[in-house]
Amino acid sequence: MPKSIIYRASNKKEAFRQGEILTGVIQFKPIPNESSPNLENTKFKPIVHPYGIIVTQDCDLDWDYTARQNQDKTYKLLNSILFCEIYTATEIRFNKTLQINSSEWNLVKSNRHQQYHFFEKVPSEFEAIQEGLPELTADFKKVFAIDAEFLYHQVNTKIAKRRTVLESPYLEHFSHRYHDFHGRIGLPAQHESEKG
Repeated sequence: MPKSIIYRASNKKEAFRQGEILTGVIQFKPIPNESSPNLENTKFKPIVHPYGIIVTQDCDLDWDYTARQNQDKTYKLLNSILFCEIYTATEIRFNKTLQINSSEWNLVKSNRHQQYHFFEKVPSEFEAIQEGLPELTADFKKVFAIDAEFLYHQVNTKIAKRRTVLESPYLEHFSHRYHDFHGRIGLPAQHESEKG
């Protein structure tokens, strides 16, 4: 039985896609100036995200793209595009702070760990610049947003690169797990059983 297709190469002539992996995305973090409460003096620190995956819904991305192309329906423009941070699988597995042992890593790489989503490596033929991508792992706790217009600017000026897109049903699997993690309900106490 042939292996199912997990990825397809990104297409720069279409809207950004949910489940699209980009590299080199830059975010600017404001640095508060305690001595001057005036926001005009705020400085910004660039944060380079080596990998990120878009979690914004496809329909919103499509409407935004069409409105930008036609320069109309400005009410459909997105103010930002939401990402989940991605790391190489090696970075997650051997991160001394996270201390993921081998049994926990088995849960991560089989997508049974609630906080992480594992992606197998991307072959060069399924990736836009044909270099391929290593095994990656998304951390659902690490999300960030980039101004939509600024993201298109980064791609158009080749600062950030569109690389690959998850195909169905892998896209839906990732999306469901992401939203399930962010839909958790914190309980004041766990249920208890009298059965011991």
